[in-house]
Amino acid sequence: MYKIITSSPSDVHNISLCHKLCFAQSLSTQLGMAYIKKSFEWFLTRDNCFLFHVTNNDGAVIGYCGGFIPRFVGDGSTSGIMQYTMGQAALGVLLHPWLLLHTEIMAMYPLIAKNIRRKLFSKKPLQATAAPPVGFDKRAGLVVIGVHPNYRGTGIFTTLMNEFEKKAQQRGLDKLVLSVKKNNARAISAYTRQGWFIHKEHQTTLEMSKYLQ
Repeated sequence: MYKIITSSPSDVHNISLCHKLCFAQSLSTQLGMAYIKKSFEWFLTRDNCFLFHVTNNDGAVIGYCGGFIPRFVGDGSTSGIMQYTMGQAALGVLLHPWLLLHTEIMAMYPLIAKNIRRKLFSKKPLQATAAPPVGFDKRAGLVVIGVHPNYRGTGIFTTLMNEFEKKAQQRGLDKLVLSVKKNNARAISAYTRQGWFIHKEHQTTLEMSKYLQ
């Protein structure tokens, strides 16, 4: 019997262990456990984020999912996580300097520089100063999702996706978005089966959406 649990700080360690197994070769795993744990901790520090996980009969984490709801133009999960984990990321690179040449890090150099300047010179974090402009999309972004390798193909992914939709609906949202690498055919296929569609294409990623009824 699987159980869906709204994550708390005490769950972060076990979720991070599951993440390492899900994405053994990922940049986040290479940056180290401290970085992974800090990344998941970020979801629990903001009221416009949510994090939940699935456990098996033994209480082990076998899947997890994290969402983010932007509040204004420029409010992004990538920048937010980057600022929150800057110390752990720097330590990870210091211990593994070859990661400076990692393609994902190199692609983020401009954003990294921007966030370092913000960290050094801004007294307050970026926040809304007025009502969102007309046309601003209220949406829930799927930021992270993972299923333990031993439980793939058992319905855990669908369970996580359904719960993500439920949490978006509870917040009055009917639009869902995510970003996925173009070369991740398996993930794209899985999202498509869940009713998501591609709405924008970038050089290395695809933006996918789903509207809830």
